[in-house]
Amino acid sequence: MNKYEKILKTFSERLKELLEEKNLSIKKFAEDIKIPRTTINNWILQIKSPKIYYVCEIADFFGVSVDYLLGRED
Repeated sequence: MNKYEKILKTFSERLKELLEEKNLSIKKFAEDIKIPRTTINNWILQIKSPKIYYVCEIADFFGVSVDYLLGRED
């Protein structure tokens, strides 16, 4: 697994964990941050990677750092 794949995998796992912790469905989360549900599904399934803007939006939404989402801190 290369560095890019590892970051994408970590992002996917942490996004799923945060959704579960907040008891949020993908549909509700997508509505809250105004991103198509299919886009979020693609991130979770590691089909596509999010643009940096969305990584920042997600970090702000959940009150975590971008580094946390990308696996650069625990």
